[in-house]
Amino acid sequence: MKVSVEKLPNSEAVLNVDLTWDEVQKASDKAYKKLVKTVDIQGFRRGKAPRAILERRVGKEYIYQEGLDELISEAYKNALSENDLTPISQPTLDAPAFEMEKDYHFSLVVPIVTPVKLADYKSMHFEREEVTVSSEEVEKELESFQNRSVEWKSIERPVEYGDRIKADLKLTSGEQQISDLKDNAFEIANDRKGLFTGMDEHILGMKVGESKSFTTTIPEDYSNTKLAGKEANYDVTLHLVETKELPALDDEFAKKVSDDQFDTLEDVRKALGDNILEQKKRTNTEELRNKILKELIEKSEFVIHPTLIEEEVHEMEHQFGHMLEQQHLNMDQYLKMVNKTHEEYHQELHPEAKERVKQQLVLEQLAREENITVDANEIEALFNAYEQIGQNLPRTEEQIRALMISFRREKTLSRLLELTTDPDPDEESEEVAEEDAAVVNAEAAAIAGETEATENEAEESEAATSLPGNETTETVE
Repeated sequence: MKVSVEKLPNSEAVLNVDLTWDEVQKASDKAYKKLVKTVDIQGFRRGKAPRAILERRVGKEYIYQEGLDELISEAYKNALSENDLTPISQPTLDAPAFEMEKDYHFSLVVPIVTPVKLADYKSMHFEREEVTVSSEEVEKELESFQNRSVEWKSIERPVEYGDRIKADLKLTSGEQQISDLKDNAFEIANDRKGLFTGMDEHILGMKVGESKSFTTTIPEDYSNTKLAGKEANYDVTLHLVETKELPALDDEFAKKVSDDQFDTLEDVRKALGDNILEQKKRTNTEELRNKILKELIEKSEFVIHPTLIEEEVHEMEHQFGHMLEQQHLNMDQYLKMVNKTHEEYHQELHPEAKERVKQQLVLEQLAREENITVDANEIEALFNAYEQIGQNLPRTEEQIRALMISFRREKTLSRLLELTTDPDPDEESEEVAEEDAAVVNAEAAAIAGETEATENEAEESEAATSLPGNETTETVE
């Protein structure tokens, strides 16, 4: 078997294969021995029928074609392995009909991953930003804890901003009923966004037992284009007005919010400052890594087959579909709401998909050049880390491979940061044992992945800093 491989400039490879008739004949012998074990022929035990009998049953050409198919598959696998080719999708086969007693030629065109020509990343240098925490930031975080400990007390007075009300609210637009809420709670705000924009100012001054009808305009940028910019008609009946009472910021408050871990308010302030500093360091490190990666991508050279981008587009759509399911929507419903076709939606995804593919290719090439690998201990640590945050991942081959890929990229990004910046002055000077380091890195990667998923699910929520010993995180609108 003679195989030649030609790499084309469009990220494809052409495999030309020449077979002698003797090779085709031997392949047909193997095909006969395989087929005869699967066909029942009267008068013979399975697997014992002579070839001539089998040929009369299934056709002589069929046996030769089966042998030829095996040769094509073998040539394809060997060519990929020997030439270090990574296929993107199934190859296109150009295989003419074979003729008896003659040599045979076929060719395969396969889309492949073309390795990135990386820029000289070792000559790149970036400065780390100094991170500090101000007293104002600490007080703001302390205030958020205070707000989460608020108590609501019923009050007999007209509604003011900052109050919480309970009311029946019916909202219509033209002939369409949008909401019919009973005894629903609202905090009265002067900066409300979304569907109920403009509602609060009309409720100001109302008293318990009063009813009121009024009209507003739904914002032009509201996501439902059928309602955006339309007139909104309200009917409101007020049942309850409550005002918030904030707890005093004192040592008793400190003990309560820290589950008795801290005795004084100053201890809580210090813990909050340390937590904010750690969060800012992580954020700065992530931003710096992204900045370095972006510059490396811009300076590197790519040849990307369109199939890679299309696959990423479909993966992005698949992920977004899962998010829609959590809101009890499907993709068709979403596209109808935003007045787009599937083709238009895919076109919008293309630029981001292309950037994602570039990131993946750069990190893969960098990992190869820096000999970055992931071992079994690190994968085990990842599974354990996910279990600790309440996610028991299935230990399937597919899941293990996904973890290996994502963690290898995480390690590669860390290596890129190490190569292009001065050492972090805040890093501990003591060396960590290699096995312990793997566990720490794995846990960090798992937690980072969980954080990203949480952020995607809660775009409009603002997570507060948790105190040590206070694991419950709440959000305040």
